[in-house]
Amino acid sequence: MRRLMIRVALMVAAPGLLGSVTAAGASAATGDRFVLVTAANSPFGKRMAGSTLTSDANGKLVSAELNYGRGDYGMLRARADVAAEWERFHLEVWGKLTWTIRSGANQKFVSAELNYDWKNYAMLRARADVAGEWEKFDLYYNQTRDLWAFKSKANGKFVSAELNYDGDRNGMLRARADYIGPWEWFRMGGA
Repeated sequence: MRRLMIRVALMVAAPGLLGSVTAAGASAATGDRFVLVTAANSPFGKRMAGSTLTSDANGKLVSAELNYGRGDYGMLRARADVAAEWERFHLEVWGKLTWTIRSGANQKFVSAELNYDWKNYAMLRARADVAGEWEKFDLYYNQTRDLWAFKSKANGKFVSAELNYDGDRNGMLRARADYIGPWEWFRMGGA
């Protein structure tokens, strides 16, 4: 509820700050564009190994939580200050338009968990051995800001870092946003 109130206030007061995507991929207020990254226009080719992802909203590296048990095993969270193996990911094009993300630590594909309840709905987890629909993402890039965004192919939602959660859920990545705003901005680092 708090996040909704903050977003509404930001949208009324300063719509250009959110950098949201219109149907054409441009922010209506700033002209910044998040462009769909394909095999043909990718700045790093068809594969990037050992990349780090950093949430622009909290400045933390994304980790695959391999010490969590059961349904939380492999949860992706923006929570680390230093890049180790849990913070390394491989991106690879699947076909010509779609991307997969694989954890460098356990070599599992990242899934959007669409069978979870409301608070954990579409949680990202590094847990799949094969890439099905839940493991495919659209990748977007904003060259002006050097920011990246991910959109789940399974539910059509952008990936957010949940910064309003407490404890071991703080910074959890979920595919649940309708547009690209500050919680959906990520920076990518090389190997």
